[in-house]
Amino acid sequence: MRTIAHIPHPLMRITINHWNEKFQLRYELDRFEQTYKFDDSEFTLSDLERAGNAMADQVLRIFVEMRSTYQQNTSPNQTT
Repeated sequence: MRTIAHIPHPLMRITINHWNEKFQLRYELDRFEQTYKFDDSEFTLSDLERAGNAMADQVLRIFVEMRSTYQQNTSPNQTT
């Protein structure tokens, strides 16, 4: 896997990787990550940079949901 670009963002690390004829648009925040895959024959690097910026707000909302789910299900006082 080869990192080919970083998209600046104040809260998340956004990276574009290339591997096995696919681009991976990867978002990271704290201990969480989301990865979206795109065929390299259908998208260019500039397409992915635009998509990465356009998706950032929704991805951030998903991270908030992920954190909430994590905290609800990993509480030390949780009984099953």
